[in-house]
Amino acid sequence: MAPYTDGTRTRDRTATPKPQTGEEPDDGTVALTRAVDEYLDYLTTVARRSPLTVQGYRADFRRLLAFLDHPESTALGDISPQLLERWTASMRALSDASVRRALNAVSSLFRWACRCGYACANPVDLVERPRKRQQVQPCPSPAEVSALLDATKGPTERAALLAMATSGLRRAELLALDWRDVDLPGRRLRIHGKGDKQREVTIFEELLVALHALQTQAGFPTEGPVFCGRLGRPLQQSALQAWLNKWLSAAGLRVDTGNRYTLHSFRRFVAKRWLEGGLNIRQVQLLLGHSDLQVTMQYLSYDFEEVQRQAGRVDFGLTLMPFLQG
Repeated sequence: MAPYTDGTRTRDRTATPKPQTGEEPDDGTVALTRAVDEYLDYLTTVARRSPLTVQGYRADFRRLLAFLDHPESTALGDISPQLLERWTASMRALSDASVRRALNAVSSLFRWACRCGYACANPVDLVERPRKRQQVQPCPSPAEVSALLDATKGPTERAALLAMATSGLRRAELLALDWRDVDLPGRRLRIHGKGDKQREVTIFEELLVALHALQTQAGFPTEGPVFCGRLGRPLQQSALQAWLNKWLSAAGLRVDTGNRYTLHSFRRFVAKRWLEGGLNIRQVQLLLGHSDLQVTMQYLSYDFEEVQRQAGRVDFGLTLMPFLQG
């Protein structure tokens, strides 16, 4: 099979050094499995993506390899737009978001491969992706978050929920939080976010009390993971998800189709509360650690009826003409 090329792209050989020494093939004959392994290593060691991000990419690449008849002998140049369209069709049981994510992962692999000289074109550019539907994301109310807090057991669970609901921590940021990054006297948390970016957020009163109780229970450590499991080991994502399931069940917030809210819903909750508390959207963006303001705006989306209600309460400060005053 001839390697795929769009016939128009040229490579910038100085853009990114080749990951290995020696002459490397640049005609698409590099094995797909080798490219995947090297790219995942690049994401971990060079791009410094979070473990959860790398885990997601790895799962998408495994899905593509499982679709191929002979994955071990498949080269990058064998991946054509037509093959990817068949792969997309095979994922019809998945949500549109999952299909888009899988195609984005493969696209990022080929962009990296083009920079390294492993490929001459990105076949995903010619594949139509499922349209992204703009949906209002679920956001718990203050009363619901209070009910979830009542369902927590012990200072670890309570501090974990408050860290997400009042400081806007992502689940990976929560699991990676270290006591060295906790400044209780200064009421600051130093967060290591996506792409090794750092930001600081304020520790609000409720979280301050919970973290102090947690630190007291742990013997006042100055370093090490803030959130640990029963055996004293770092808390795992599965345990955090199990806690959420338990909280939602106790608060009556589980439905037949599953959980009404996810761990990420608390970031939307805190973003909305920050905005309603007087912060502008740029300040909310900084506190959430978003590099793109558009993502922040999606967090703050309201349904149309709520927008209408708020617009109807606006006072324009205009003086009405006598005939309009009745």
